[in-house]
Amino acid sequence: MMTVKGETMKLLDIKAIAQMLNIKPSTIYQWTELGQIPCIKLNGALRFDIEDINQWISSCKRQARSGYNPFTKSVTSSPKKGGR
Repeated sequence: MMTVKGETMKLLDIKAIAQMLNIKPSTIYQWTELGQIPCIKLNGALRFDIEDINQWISSCKRQARSGYNPFTKSVTSSPKKGGR
């Protein structure tokens, strides 16, 4: 844990973030180089504030665009005409 201006930050390293997101550490390195994931660089070491990561994950969520729900709607297949 780290305190900055009275605010406590829980910082995680590459290995912890990779495990949390269930991806390879090399992917995390790539995302940081591309600026796709929030990070902090301390003397060359990458660290990640867990609060920033949680907000980032929330911002990545997509809402369902289709009204289709397989549990409430049934699809009937119509016979195809014309051979094949």
